[in-house]
Amino acid sequence: MMTKKIILFLVISLGIISLVVSTGNSHNNSAPNFECIGCHQGEGSAEIKIDGLPEKYIPGKTYKITLTIVSDNQSLGDVAGGFAIEASAGDLMVTDRKNTQLSEGFLTHTKEGSAFRKWTFGWKAPVQKTEANLTVMAVAANGDYSPAGDVTGAGGFLIMPEK
Repeated sequence: MMTKKIILFLVISLGIISLVVSTGNSHNNSAPNFECIGCHQGEGSAEIKIDGLPEKYIPGKTYKITLTIVSDNQSLGDVAGGFAIEASAGDLMVTDRKNTQLSEGFLTHTKEGSAFRKWTFGWKAPVQKTEANLTVMAVAANGDYSPAGDVTGAGGFLIMPEK
């Protein structure tokens, strides 16, 4: 009787440990930091493209931005990518609540949004005429739910106000 209890205890313990380990290193529900490269390391690269960002902004105007990750790294699962973006001035705004969110000062993907490599969001330019820098870190995931074989990319986008 005691042996069955010990075996049951060990099986339950191993199950809990494997659940914690399998989800503990994953950020497919958000990436509120720029530390992606610390874990996601694979062969290749991820290029970040930003559409909708003006060369010179109009103070206080809101812009619709599209962020795309371009990579030869193919996803073979449900997770294709992720990103974190931060603005030094102005406000990042969620326009697609299903696939993007604000978390700890970053705009990032949601769990559902990790199925993609393209997201849309808003950026409201600062009212004061100052330079604004949008900094992005992105991952092109291979879809195996581990950081192995994923590739990262980073970019900075400087926007100046109109004169």
